[in-house]
Amino acid sequence: MTTAQLQQGFMEPVHDAQQAFRTLMKVMSEPGLLRTLNQADGIAPMSPAAVTTLLALLDQTTSLWLSRSLSTAAVCSNLSFHSGAPLIDDPAIADFAIAVPAELPELDRLRIGEPDYPDRSCTLLVQVEQLATEKNTAASTGLRLSGPGIPGQRTLYLSDPGASLLRYLVARPDPFPQGIDLILLAGDCVTAIPRTTQVEVI
Repeated sequence: MTTAQLQQGFMEPVHDAQQAFRTLMKVMSEPGLLRTLNQADGIAPMSPAAVTTLLALLDQTTSLWLSRSLSTAAVCSNLSFHSGAPLIDDPAIADFAIAVPAELPELDRLRIGEPDYPDRSCTLLVQVEQLATEKNTAASTGLRLSGPGIPGQRTLYLSDPGASLLRYLVARPDPFPQGIDLILLAGDCVTAIPRTTQVEVI
């Protein structure tokens, strides 16, 4: 890896990682809530929120699968250097998977955990073009969310997340408490839709 390829990770590793982790726990506990996450710079084509999320969650014991367009030499080198996480080729055995909507893995192949160990599941990160609380030209797909952590209902708008992801979110085919937790990222913005959230496309 050359010096030109290597970028700064967290400026203040302990403080920034803790701050980013708290933000991620906030959006996981309040699905559909939008928060800023930019403690680390983006590594093109990966957004600041995506890089920050991965640096906060990954370590030497957690494997990561990246979709083709995100699996650049610069992204792989920096994630490996800063997190130590093994990068793997098979999403079916990954602890974390990150993709753009057009390159999503087959969702029914991802790990959903075990009945007694639901935490042994894959967390899916999807990088979209835009996330918003109100519909606009770019964020035209609307989701109505309900369930734990949501007072009544919450509405989230995003750019096209792909038909397979929408089908999965609406159908929730996995037997609870098993399932996939979803983190959505756009620019320096993050939100989450955990397995406990009911989703309706509007």
